[in-house]
Amino acid sequence: PGWTRKEKDTEVSCVFQESCILPCSFLGSTDAVISWSLLKARHVSILSYNSKQDQLTQQDEHFRGRASLFKDQISNGNASLQLTSVEFQDEGRYKCATGGNNDSFISLTVDAPVREVNIEKAENRITCSSEGIYPEPLLTWSTSRQTVFRSTTIVQQSGPNGELYNIKSSVIFPDTKHDFTDMTYSCTVTTRSNNKTAILSNRNLKEGIAKAMVAGVIMIAVILGLIPICCNKFNSKMHQSCSVPMSVLPTVETGSMELQSHQAQQVPDAAEISSQLDLVLTEKTSEELKTLSAPGHDHEGDDLLPKAAAEPTEM
Repeated sequence: PGWTRKEKDTEVSCVFQESCILPCSFLGSTDAVISWSLLKARHVSILSYNSKQDQLTQQDEHFRGRASLFKDQISNGNASLQLTSVEFQDEGRYKCATGGNNDSFISLTVDAPVREVNIEKAENRITCSSEGIYPEPLLTWSTSRQTVFRSTTIVQQSGPNGELYNIKSSVIFPDTKHDFTDMTYSCTVTTRSNNKTAILSNRNLKEGIAKAMVAGVIMIAVILGLIPICCNKFNSKMHQSCSVPMSVLPTVETGSMELQSHQAQQVPDAAEISSQLDLVLTEKTSEELKTLSAPGHDHEGDDLLPKAAAEPTEM
């Protein structure tokens, strides 16, 4: 009697939004006929190949432009399917038919692995977080020595359709006065495909503080070094602006007088002005007295006192 051996499905794990290959092989032929389908509630046609070309008339819209064969390797027996931009809806059981009873079945799962775990400490609280994971992850804590603490974990869904998971957990130590920097804290985020651990230790904290201090010292040194340079440049500019050669000063015009001398003139003080005025008045008085005492001068009508100004005439 004839019998058919049923082999176990090949399990393939693909990464969300990346490319993935579903393996399938046969004896190889130049006239190969290959058919790929997804076995869900309804038969979903992915890709068919015969007569040395793709047959896409029955292809499901979900796989349009994302599914392809390695055509240059078909004659060698490679019927593997390549999917690009893998989505969570691609999960399921696939069938690769190459004719006869040599069908292959592939069980496909899609994962968004843990890529990064962040851990930080603020006072007596330590927080650990990771984002963009699928399926839902698990977060666990551990310390270098036995310690009593309580933790709070929050899991939220994200992504365009809410498929991805973000996880965040905080540990609060009851003794706020105790210094916990002498301990090492470990936070591990685990999912189906992988896990990652973040560690916070006293050494990490000291290195962070030391780096911050070094950066601060360097910044202060740079500022202190720039201050003299800036002051010198400022003083130099001020000196240049205050010591403008007199020869470059412009000509100043006042009424009909034009001051063309660019030499600095010394302004006389009040005492000097008063002395010069007295000298002029003395000389004027002496000249008038000489005139009055001159022979043949008519003294009638002469008035040494200044005459009053004429009254203004109304127009």
